[in-house]
Amino acid sequence: MTQVIPKSSQIVPKILHSLKLGELVIIHTDIYYILVADALNPQAVNKIHQIKKWHPYQPLTLLTNYQKVESWGVLSQDSTVLIKQFPYPISLIIPHRGNLSDEVTAGYKTIFVACPDDFIYHLVEQSSFPLVCTTAGLGADYKATKAETALTLFGEQVSLIVDGGKCQHKMKTTLIDCSLPIPTIMNFGVISFDDLRPILPKIELPSHLRK
Repeated sequence: MTQVIPKSSQIVPKILHSLKLGELVIIHTDIYYILVADALNPQAVNKIHQIKKWHPYQPLTLLTNYQKVESWGVLSQDSTVLIKQFPYPISLIIPHRGNLSDEVTAGYKTIFVACPDDFIYHLVEQSSFPLVCTTAGLGADYKATKAETALTLFGEQVSLIVDGGKCQHKMKTTLIDCSLPIPTIMNFGVISFDDLRPILPKIELPSHLRK
């Protein structure tokens, strides 16, 4: 039976224990609720693809911070600047080191990395294994922004739902491709182009997003 528990710093060990056992956990973030698994447990990672009904597999997002990311991803000078902003509601595309499974990367040579808020940052800090996630939703337009929706969508398929109430932003992170010669915003979310320019002045917009 799925357990729904209030979000607090005291439950981080419980979350990590569940993940280490190969279970899936749904966690509230400022953006959306997310499905989280141990990146090194193939059964758990496969279960994400199954309950999301993904055929073929889609790449997952590595939850990480600056101190841990280089175990799995390759940072450039520009992506280093951006990842040092974590926790921050952006997602980066960076090359990976080839030590994560195809179930995580979907066979791509790059990986998404993110750390949208303080709670996820502390979870990453305390975890002894890498964490991967995707949004707790089905399709582009049906994403959980409250625990009740997450329970309706995935109840009995996850062991734990961390209830933090309604999500603050209810929109995606801003995606930046740092595998390109010049870091490029691929889609807009919470963080705008004007927010990012003071952090990384050279950041670009793709042609279809330019006014």
